[in-house]
Amino acid sequence: MKLFGSITGMLVFLTAVSSFAQQTISIWPGLAPGTGTEKNKEKIVNERIYDVYQPDLEVFLPKQMNGNHPAIVICPGGGYTHLAIELEGTSIAKWFNDNGVAAFVLKYRLKPAEAFEDAKRALSLIRSDAKKYGINPNMIGIAGFSAGGQVAAEVATHYKDVPPADLVNGVSCKPDFEILCYPALDWLHPNADEEYSRLGAKASFVPYYHLVDNHTPPTFIVHAADDHTVPVTQSVQFFTALHDEGVPCELHVFEKGGHGFGLGTGRGAVDKWPRLCIDWMKTEGILKGE
Repeated sequence: MKLFGSITGMLVFLTAVSSFAQQTISIWPGLAPGTGTEKNKEKIVNERIYDVYQPDLEVFLPKQMNGNHPAIVICPGGGYTHLAIELEGTSIAKWFNDNGVAAFVLKYRLKPAEAFEDAKRALSLIRSDAKKYGINPNMIGIAGFSAGGQVAAEVATHYKDVPPADLVNGVSCKPDFEILCYPALDWLHPNADEEYSRLGAKASFVPYYHLVDNHTPPTFIVHAADDHTVPVTQSVQFFTALHDEGVPCELHVFEKGGHGFGLGTGRGAVDKWPRLCIDWMKTEGILKGE
């Protein structure tokens, strides 16, 4: 039996067969900006969320928290048409928990400018509430898959461009590290101009590798060479930019794996990436080495 905490932030979810604590929290006070006139058409089909109405975070905490655990915000992919919430969300969160990382799965709105807005707010909120969740406020990262990888890269490269009202208690939204899985890094949704205009900003169609500087956080990237949805060259270019700026980074390209492989289970050699990622996190001091 699962007991879910309320949106007000009361812990916790406990179950006799799971070691994961869980709750769902809203990232905005009240409705998200600009959504007051929208109708709720949100639905879940085949473990995918469509027509996201209000963004939130689903919280997964390791069984024992000591106040110094790293944490990560997870941005599932779906090409801004849906969120692959199980494959690239909850299953990833549980894997992180197994490795001692607190995880927050972000259900973001499905227009790029709003998705970016939600992700930045989520990072600020979690850092502001770090003590509440027993996590290290200086070790909070972001992970993104496919379009969610673009959301993650946006936060990592545009954390300074956030209106004060979008931050929680003025706390920074800059991630301390990022993990990008087959990320889409040089395109925006066709409606991006319209959405950015509504938010009082301009859409940037500059590939993300042009936005990297020496303040970009340490980055781990995984991609498959036979990805026909997002070309592997996007990850290669991003990695090259990181390397040129002296940013700690690691890139793993697998010959096969296609697109949307999640943890890679049953997809051949690509299922090795989670272990490689944990090793990298230990190298960077995010996790303690064995």
